Amino acid sequence: MSQWRIFFKENWLTLVIVLGLAGAYILLRTPGDVFASPEAIEAQITAGQPTVIEFYSNRCSICLIAKPKVDRLEKEMQGQATLLRLNVKDPVGRKLAVKWGVRGVPSFFVFNGEGTLVYASAGSPNIEEVKNAVEQAIQ
Repeated sequence: MSQWRIFFKENWLTLVIVLGLAGAYILLRTPGDVFASPEAIEAQITAGQPTVIEFYSNRCSICLIAKPKVDRLEKEMQGQATLLRLNVKDPVGRKLAVKWGVRGVPSFFVFNGEGTLVYASAGSPNIEEVKNAVEQAIQ
């Protein structure tokens, strides 16, 4: 038997698991929004429409697991609020995370259209709470 055949025969399960994990990472990672400066994000927050900001990292397992829920939230809020995703590894995301006291990811902030913070939460997102905060910001 060739060495490759022996290798695959002995390690097929490990290879399947590694390929599955790599595929899941590719599907679940968040591309994020790109902004030139923190001021551009702050301008968006005060643009008159409620804004939800998610601080995340693609190295955070909770962030990866929460991505489908956040995607669904974004679709449900379409037209009512803007969802911005800021990677804490990006320079702009890092500056705002420090400025706003983000201690862990994922973290969610909801601002009303005037730029007032109406909701903040860290950890696995409670989508219903975020939606309720957006509804309160609209009123």
